[in-house]
Amino acid sequence: MSKIKVVTIGRLYCSGGSSIGKKVAEKLGIPCYDREIVEMAAEKSGISMAEIKKFEESVLNPMKKPINIFGNSVDICEKIFAAETEVVYELVEKGPCVIVGRCADFILKNKVKTLDVFIYSSLDKRMQTAMSEPHNIPADEVETRLKKYDKKRGDYYNSNTNKKWGTKFSYDLCLDSGALGYDMCADIIAHTVEASS
Repeated sequence: MSKIKVVTIGRLYCSGGSSIGKKVAEKLGIPCYDREIVEMAAEKSGISMAEIKKFEESVLNPMKKPINIFGNSVDICEKIFAAETEVVYELVEKGPCVIVGRCADFILKNKVKTLDVFIYSSLDKRMQTAMSEPHNIPADEVETRLKKYDKKRGDYYNSNTNKKWGTKFSYDLCLDSGALGYDMCADIIAHTVEASS
């Protein structure tokens, strides 16, 4: 049995992190959780999906919007993060899995043995991906939008953890999906998990 119970995947926007996560899960015969966590957190917190989408990858502090929970004023971002944390714990209790995003590497630190992976790719490769299906970002907007989404992810991660998003020191393994391809990235991750037994 593998010592690594959960693979967490952080990623640059349009670097293929979600696709690679699914491939890893298939290879290991375990579930992969991505957007489902957001849906489950919405249900748990009582905040609409629209509100969660608006706040989930935004900077925590500048977007303060107090709400009242059990008599306490709590900001929406904090409530969403708390709900996502609870969902991540529940999913991990069910057994080994792959979790894409949601600060899972930080949430699970000292809770269960994880392999924390960061997927990146060159701006050119990501722009090609972003302009094709299913994203279809117009060519004149693609670079600006990629940088904006990356900044939002980084700000969200940095606001909710004591680590720096996207730096090699925050992860066990960093892979260039543009150079290696999605399949090879998935093979490397799956092999690392299997070799940990």
